[in-house]
Amino acid sequence: MRYGTGRLRSVRLRAAAAAVLAITALTTTGCGFDSHATAADSVDLSKLDTGSYATAPRPVTATDASGRITEALRLGNAMPLPMEIDPALTHGDGGVHPFAHVSEVLRPEMNGGHSAFGWLNEAAFTNDPAGFVAGFATAARTDADESLGYRLTDVVMVFDNDGDAAAAAAAAGANGFLDVGFGTGEPAQSSAHPAAHLSWLPGDQYLATFYPTGKYLILTLVDNTENFYAKISDLPDLIAKSDKTIDVTADKLKSFQPTAPDQVDSLPVDPQGLLRLILPRPAGDQTAHAFDGVLDRHGALHTESDVVLARSLYDKAGVDAVAYGAGALYRTRDENAAKDFVKSNVDKFLHRIDSPPGLPSAFCVKYHGPDVHAFPFTCSVVYGHYVATVWSQQQQDVFQRISAQYAMLANGK
Repeated sequence: MRYGTGRLRSVRLRAAAAAVLAITALTTTGCGFDSHATAADSVDLSKLDTGSYATAPRPVTATDASGRITEALRLGNAMPLPMEIDPALTHGDGGVHPFAHVSEVLRPEMNGGHSAFGWLNEAAFTNDPAGFVAGFATAARTDADESLGYRLTDVVMVFDNDGDAAAAAAAAGANGFLDVGFGTGEPAQSSAHPAAHLSWLPGDQYLATFYPTGKYLILTLVDNTENFYAKISDLPDLIAKSDKTIDVTADKLKSFQPTAPDQVDSLPVDPQGLLRLILPRPAGDQTAHAFDGVLDRHGALHTESDVVLARSLYDKAGVDAVAYGAGALYRTRDENAAKDFVKSNVDKFLHRIDSPPGLPSAFCVKYHGPDVHAFPFTCSVVYGHYVATVWSQQQQDVFQRISAQYAMLANGK
């Protein structure tokens, strides 16, 4: 079956769709929303239905992987957005993931979805390569229709030293693809990057490139679905797109300073104090971005499905950081900016529904539209200079989530 069609997308992509729908709901015309409806001190927290969700700021404790996740998030803040590589790549397409182990992008919720490693042979990613520290993946398409244009995945992995990065590139590049009817891949070469290891599927118009540069391994996946359906084979174009991705990514990485290997485990778990305020993901949660952490303004744009719209809204509201857990928590310039972020309302596919009992300032919508990947229920609320957004398959659950998130913010002041 052709990659990108007829398969379930990852929960991360659905969360991205929900997030951009929430932003659209908060910024386009429709039924009115009064962000001043309820003063923070008028909400009786004891009357909120929060279900089994936590309502107090959580102590964020370090785990064995905490330092490496922090390093991965730092990496995401430095990596280029796909649209900075090709301005046509405006449709965020899931696959966004900070990872402390390469196997994490093959976790169960990714199976049958858009794994960051695509159709690559999973055998190469079940165990961490020697010297692997952390990685970050981002992806986008040129068209919302998966049968048009192409999809780019850009992954960067950091290693302890140059030799480990080079060895990992050679080993992963030799493993090729899973055979799903197009073979396991044929070798190719890039004249611009002779040290790169390339493998492509002629029958699928899919190219993987592994390029070691210093302590980094840059992995690019170029998947031209339009050429596949048009039965056009164009390896030079695939290589040109990969070369451009490598060049832009390597240039951006010049501003990134990897943490010394012996200092990674000492990196702070919650350097901005936002993780303690975000509703934590329950075990096995299938409604979030599938990672916990904080990205800066630039890094957070990797998670958005409509990057152009999100960037404009971030700029207007002064969003400088976004925390991810059981939803998203946006930190804006000030309270007025937060209210401006949510004061305009829904488009034709988003219909305002009642707010949760006891929290009339929450803005909740139900989606009725063509995007089968969108969560049906989304709620947002303002608290100080924060905007919290959660989404769910069930109305009661989304009400409990936003109520618990509000209580957590109120209890954390």
